Amino acid sequence: MEQQTPEKKVTVSHNALNYGLILGVIQIILSLLFYMLNVETDSFIRYLSMIIMIVGIVFGILNYRKKINNGFISYGQSLGTGVLIGLFCAILFSIYFFFFAKFIDTDLISEILRKKEEAMASDPRFTPEIIEQSMHYTRMFVQPWIMSLFTVLGMTFGCFIASLIISIFTQKKDNSFESNFK
Repeated sequence: MEQQTPEKKVTVSHNALNYGLILGVIQIILSLLFYMLNVETDSFIRYLSMIIMIVGIVFGILNYRKKINNGFISYGQSLGTGVLIGLFCAILFSIYFFFFAKFIDTDLISEILRKKEEAMASDPRFTPEIIEQSMHYTRMFVQPWIMSLFTVLGMTFGCFIASLIISIFTQKKDNSFESNFK
């Protein structure tokens, strides 16, 4: 007699983990590419990573809707899927960023501090005392582990905002008679 293996059900978190890790790897590759090409952090081309993030969230939500949820997804499911994708991507990227800032580009922190101090020194509203006090607090927070933590929070929040909008367009309600009895 042939033994049947139980069908493996893919969950929201499994789908989000797959897409989050894929997006995280893409973001890491893009970051390394920008680093090697010496692209400035405030350059317009940096918006490319945001566009890729949005496209990845859309594909992740649509994949869940089409292949896992029988073509239907509520606004809440869509929002949750998008936020989870962003969270998994952010966790992976923040781990990369920590190692990048700590071991690869060891001058990154001092460069950030230097630019901050130069920007404040060029503003006539800042006295040397205010600059020194501000730099004292900036040095406390511009540490690889703190920046990695804020990367997770910032990227996840950004994906939450994007998912709020994306979910308006990706939701698809099941209006069939049977759906009322689930």
